[in-house]
Amino acid sequence: MIKYLLLGLLIAPSLALAQPYDVIKDQSVIGFSGTHTGKEFKGEFEDYTAEIDYDTDKPDSASAIVTMDVRGAKTGNAMYDGTLPSADWFDAGQYPQAVFELTSMEKITETTFKATGDLTIRDVTKPILFEFTLQGNNPLIMTADVPVNRLDYNIGTASDEKAEWVSKIIMIHIKLAVMPRKDV
Repeated sequence: MIKYLLLGLLIAPSLALAQPYDVIKDQSVIGFSGTHTGKEFKGEFEDYTAEIDYDTDKPDSASAIVTMDVRGAKTGNAMYDGTLPSADWFDAGQYPQAVFELTSMEKITETTFKATGDLTIRDVTKPILFEFTLQGNNPLIMTADVPVNRLDYNIGTASDEKAEWVSKIIMIHIKLAVMPRKDV
């Protein structure tokens, strides 16, 4: 019994545990952009949550689940804001949330990483791969621009199935400022 206890004490310090992080909302944004009839539009998800566990010594052990409330997708344009929650676009009444769940993370350089995960919008889940940067310390700032093919998620396919009016690729712009959770 003592042998196993000693072995556990020797191994425990080498097992770095991922640290939970909290998002600093007033320094963070999850936005989106695209074009409509050739003119750029921008918007953001006003309500989102992020559950992030990260170990600076073992980035490949990170986990993250980001949930965006699509009912709060706002562009500042009344027509767009009225259309986004409709059944043809986000169908926010039936699918009020879009969810990204990290499945793997790989360090490329000191500040650049590759993320793979599953993105669920409406009733469609697809794997996505993107690069992002991590900079700073307190807070740690994550930034990324993620291209998403809206047609893959059946967004706007009833009114614009060939992407003649609204761009097929919608860019998701992410800036998350996070700090290690203090109560852990």
